[in-house]
Formats: sequence, structure tokens, C-alpha cells
Amino acid sequence: MQKLDTFLNGITMYCLMLWYLKLLFAAAVILSFFHILPFNPLDILTDGIYLIAVCFIANQILGLIFNVKPNYESQFISGFILALIIGPLPLLPNLFFLTITPIFAMASKYLVAYHRQHIFNPAAFAVFLTAVIFGKGASWWIGNLNMAPFVILGGLIILRKLHLFNLTFAFLMTFLAFLSLSNLNFLFDLNIFFASSVLFFSFVMLTEPITSPTDKTVLTYYGIFTAFIFIILQRFFNIPYTLELSLLVANLAGRIVQSGGTYTLMLKKKREIAPTLWEFIFEPLQPIHYKAGQYLEWNLPHSHPDSRGSRRYFTIASSPTEKEIILAVKIPEKSSSFKSALKSLSVRESIHVRKLAGDFIQPQEVDKQYVFIAGGIGITPFRSIIKHLLDTNTSLSIVLFYTASSKEFIFEDIFTQARQKTGLRIIYVISGDCPKSWQGETGYITCGMLRKYVKNFTQAIYYLSGPQPMVVAYANMLKENGIRKSQIKTDYFPGYTQI
Repeated sequence: MQKLDTFLNGITMYCLMLWYLKLLFAAAVILSFFHILPFNPLDILTDGIYLIAVCFIANQILGLIFNVKPNYESQFISGFILALIIGPLPLLPNLFFLTITPIFAMASKYLVAYHRQHIFNPAAFAVFLTAVIFGKGASWWIGNLNMAPFVILGGLIILRKLHLFNLTFAFLMTFLAFLSLSNLNFLFDLNIFFASSVLFFSFVMLTEPITSPTDKTVLTYYGIFTAFIFIILQRFFNIPYTLELSLLVANLAGRIVQSGGTYTLMLKKKREIAPTLWEFIFEPLQPIHYKAGQYLEWNLPHSHPDSRGSRRYFTIASSPTEKEIILAVKIPEKSSSFKSALKSLSVRESIHVRKLAGDFIQPQEVDKQYVFIAGGIGITPFRSIIKHLLDTNTSLSIVLFYTASSKEFIFEDIFTQARQKTGLRIIYVISGDCPKSWQGETGYITCGMLRKYVKNFTQAIYYLSGPQPMVVAYANMLKENGIRKSQIKTDYFPGYTQI
């Protein structure tokens, strides 16, 4: 699994989803060509190309009308989803339907929105609308037993990347429980489940990050609620679009429970604060109410985006007590197109952010011992938390282990102030070549090193932030030395990519 995680760390969730849909589409064409699927492969191919093309054209035109630079990946993701749930149909006799549906999908992102963030899953909204208006909606042809292995395998990889097993499994378990109770034959014929469309729905459409809540606990209830609505609609309403309608109802409920939107930040200043480490200071044009340690999705459409796309999740390095939003990012010499575009931003240029989330936040229990372990740029949530403690005159018992190369330690001024005013204890650990004058810790953080500085080693609460392989390694080390899982918090956000 380590090799899989290494691969997933290098790709954004949007790009991964796009490749997943491409592979499903290609598999469907090939299986239909060999008569394993009962469809005309030419219909699948022509419908897919046409739907994707119309999504692209419609999104570009709407972007111009609303003065918004469209996201590169989302228009193609919507196109592929529609291609996998509509038809397959002969293109020319169904040209109107195959044209209006992707237009509805793209238009919903601009017209049915809250704070510049769409409320409903675009594909579900489009096929629901065509079903109501024209009596012609989704066939959900992807729900086929021969496609199930591809859907499941890719879907599990998607869930591992997004850490959304709780959402999808909550939906599926609720749905399966209902099937089992209402139809005992289901227990002896699982084909009813594996040949259904709910697998694709739960892996792809239910997990869309823009239209689903951000809180992990709320996500579990969101999955259960969606399944419950689906069951109610199927049992008591004689309509053919219960699956997509259940998602639209859940989208609306999720938005009410966790409201949020898109915010515009204007660049005030940028500077290189250490080799390959850049600090960007933004002025928010609307108030952003966040907790110390949380993250945002940063959206920067740019010309010729590479395979990692135009969106990233980054921790907010500033404290809620500061007026500006601070972003600190590692930008190597050979970086992604996103980071190159970010580095090229000029003062007073804008970037859009949304999807404020994260539970890796300032601890609230003042009687606990906390150990913060940061690797490299993983120091950003701790800068946010410690600056907030300083500004609010709050003291917590914290030992901060900060590991990086000797030239990559940043925010030392904040930590020095905190050491003097809040009792913060900080241990710098040089992981690379050390200056001759260095007398501190070197190499990797070990349990021996932790025991040396942390009095209540087995009772402390550990916060781990940095590259995912480092976080996983330290979490395993702690567990092997008697630290309970409940004592370990890790900084995770979807779409993590190192480059």
C-alpha cells in the first residue's frame, strides 16, 4: 500500500477522478466491442465525445459571461459522468437531448450557486431537469455487472485518496440494510447490488467535494441521509429519477448544515523566506471565519495546466487574529504548473479560495500535554495555532519538534515569542547536513528523542504534520511504543500533492 500512497500523494484528487472516469469509459467501449456489454461501442464513443465537447464549450462561454476562468478538470469530469449515465444512444436522433443535458449541467454551476459555489452536483441536476421537463433522463447504464470490477477497484482508490470511506460506506450500508430487510432474496443474490448504479453513484457523485459537507462526522450522517432519502423516494414515489433526486436533496441539506462559499483574496506581498519556500500574504475581500490550523482549497486557473490541475489544498498559515491570509508553500525549481502560476502572481492579482475545512486545529483542553511534530512545510498549521495562542494570551503545555534542513526553518520569530510568553518548548531537528556550529538534535525524530524532552511521553497528545509518508511513519512509531490511536492527530486534507 505504501507504493499506492506514494503515487496518490503526487496527484490531485481532481486529476485522479478524471483518470478514473477515462478508464471506465475506455473499458466500456472495449467491453462493448467484444459484446461483453450489450451496447453499441460506437454509440458510447460518439455520445461521450459529444457530451464532453459540449460541456467544454458551454463552460467556456459561461465563464466569459460571468467573468470567471473555468476550472480545467471539472468540465471534463462532468462530461465523462454524463457519458457514463446517459444512453448509450444513437447521436443524431438524440442530438437535442445530448446537447441540452451538458448545457444544463454547466449552467447549474453558475446560476444555481451560493457565494460563487454551486449547490448541486452538476450531472445529477442536469439529468433530473431533463427527466422532469422532457421525460428523458439518465439510464445509469454504468450499473452493469461486467463493469462492477472496474467501478469498485477504481472507486476504492478514489476513497483512499479522499479519505472518504466513512461517507460512501455509510450510504452503502444503509442502502444494503434496507434491501436486506425488504427483500430476503437479496441475501442470496448479490447481483442485485453489484449490477446496480449505486456503486458508481457512491464513489463518484456522492463524494464530489464542492457539494458535500467538509466535517468528517457530518459526512457520515450525510451518507446515511442520502441513502434514507433514496429509500423513501423509491418506496413511496413512482418516479424514475430517485437516485439523482436523493443526491440533490442531500446537496441542499448539506449546504444548509455547513454553509460556505468562494472567497476572493488579493495578493499584497510575496517573498522567498527560505530556499524554495515562499510566503504569500493575501488580503481577503470578504471576511473568512476560520479556526487556527484549518485549510482551504486554492483555485488558480491558468494557461496550459499540467496533469495536476488548477486546484490545491493548503493550510492557512496565519492566525484568525490576523487581518491577512498567509500561505507558505514549497516551490521547487521544477514545480507543477499550479505552483509556477502561484509564484508568478503579481501584487493586487486575485486568487479564489473555498472549501474551508479541517479538524487539525488548536487544542482546547488546557490540562493536557501536547507534542507537535512538524516536517518541513508541515510547520504551517502550527504557526497558525501558536500565533493564535500568542494573540489571545493563551498558554498550553506544548513541545514542538520541528525537523527540516538547516536552511529551511521558517517562522522562528513567532516561535521565539511564544517560547518567552506562553512557555512553548521548541526543539529544532536538522534532517540534512549540519553546520559545524550546530549543537542541537539531528537526523530523524525517535521515541528516545521524544522521551528526552516530553515528561509524560505515554500520556501526551501528538499532532503530526508534514509529508504524508513522514506522518504515517511517525504515527506507526508512536503506536508501536504504546501511544493509543486516540492520542494521535494527523494533518490531512484531500488532494495532497507534494509538487
